[in-house]
Amino acid sequence: MKPSDKFSVTGEIALLYDFVNSLDLRRYVEQGRSHVASDELAAPAQLDAWLRARDLSEPGAPTADDHQQALALRAALRSFLELTASERATDTVVAARLNAAAANLPLFFKVLEGGGVTLQPSRLSACSGLGNVLAEFQRLAATDRLGRLKACASDECGWIFYDRSKPSNRRWCSSTLCGNRQKTRSYRDRHKRPSEGDAR
Repeated sequence: MKPSDKFSVTGEIALLYDFVNSLDLRRYVEQGRSHVASDELAAPAQLDAWLRARDLSEPGAPTADDHQQALALRAALRSFLELTASERATDTVVAARLNAAAANLPLFFKVLEGGGVTLQPSRLSACSGLGNVLAEFQRLAATDRLGRLKACASDECGWIFYDRSKPSNRRWCSSTLCGNRQKTRSYRDRHKRPSEGDAR
């Protein structure tokens, strides 16, 4: 099941959501079971399968270079989304890294039948479909919703989630899971510290 389906993410950002979360770094323990980190794009063949599952593939399988460019794009997007709103406005290093990765997937403006407009990949290659990821990213930014896409603040998670809360101030992908785990861990850490009377 695609992450966007599992977490009921709206179709207009589903591709971007699935792409950045194709690297799953979660390593928490839930109900006695450890979550195992995984990478859906670990090899060129897996990238090819990922693209085909989303009708994004073009003739020809991704090469090793295509694969490295896809990983670089994902890493750059994740680095940007892991920043706070104020950091996104000032971190020129992360911005430059994302610009460089995006330069491999140029887009063009197209007027659709019925008067709608969209951005589409302008250069066909095995991975040009990933340009649609950037188009979704741009649409979020253009509609002032990019700030709602953020990384979970839990040290054991890092999942990229879409904050649907009205004030857009959520810190965790799930307050009942990651939020409670983080609060419990912080509480235990505070109470592990020796009291002044115990210090020698």
